[in-house]
Amino acid sequence: MRSERGLSIWDTLRRFSGLCLFGAGLGVCAQAAHEPPGPLVERTATLAETLNPDDLVHDGAQRTSLLPTLELRLQDCDGYPYESSRPMELAHRELLADLRAGLETGLSCLAGQGPMGRLHPYHEYQAHRLVTILHSERPKTLRCTADQMFATAVATSPGDRDNTDPLARPLSLVEHPGVVIDTYRLGGLLSRKHDDETFRTFFHLSEAQIVEHRNGQPIRAPSLHRFEDRPALLFHEVVHWLGHEHSAIQPDVTHLYESCCFGGSDYIRDESLNREYQETACAILRDDALWSQGYSPYKQMRIWHYKGYGELKKAMRADYGR
Repeated sequence: MRSERGLSIWDTLRRFSGLCLFGAGLGVCAQAAHEPPGPLVERTATLAETLNPDDLVHDGAQRTSLLPTLELRLQDCDGYPYESSRPMELAHRELLADLRAGLETGLSCLAGQGPMGRLHPYHEYQAHRLVTILHSERPKTLRCTADQMFATAVATSPGDRDNTDPLARPLSLVEHPGVVIDTYRLGGLLSRKHDDETFRTFFHLSEAQIVEHRNGQPIRAPSLHRFEDRPALLFHEVVHWLGHEHSAIQPDVTHLYESCCFGGSDYIRDESLNREYQETACAILRDDALWSQGYSPYKQMRIWHYKGYGELKKAMRADYGR
């Protein structure tokens, strides 16, 4: 596989040894120093075969399902996806199927096989790193909560998380690599943790609705978003396992991957807007000047700001709900 400058992706990466820093501890640097582990398209196909819901081993007592071939655990997700009572085996199978679909789409996109064509070789390298993590012997966990955090999903990253971070507590439930999914937020359900006055004045619930919401079926307020593209969400979260964080300073890799590879934003309904944002995100991911500096965060930051790429996320947020 050749880059635009005639070097293979692995030749390019050997020149940029700093790119291995995020992979420390997972054996990724050692792989990059030798022969590639195989074409990404083939590795993706093998991974998809391995992510077979039929291979899950269920433990009802522990509310856990295990995929032994990948040391992947699904825990407490009987409410997946939208916090409704379901048999655990069925819910966990659907969660694994969504993860498989997200990885197939996302990894194929980073391999240049998606509808937007070739991206910069840096992103193919990121995809190889992610596949290596998934095939590693380290336990990987997808765990669900219900109305425990005001985020749809959050992933652990290789670095330590600040204990003052409001997401530190839910993340303490899983080791890296892990993802915590809040099935209330995913389903667009109104939290039960607000006080009655908030329900009355902000959400305009009647007294009968408050009682039903607290004790019966939770209410789905029109202003809350029910996340539909669950594979995109799961791919977004596992990319955080590589050490990429949301930032206003550095390129937001996870946001760019989701926008480019999955057709814009789940929060935007207008197809023409989503096409525009998808094209912009993919164009950023092709920029050789930006991604050839992946080994130099300071230089990359300067290019990111000089070209105004940080405005994409702001523009997309302004169009949420359209």
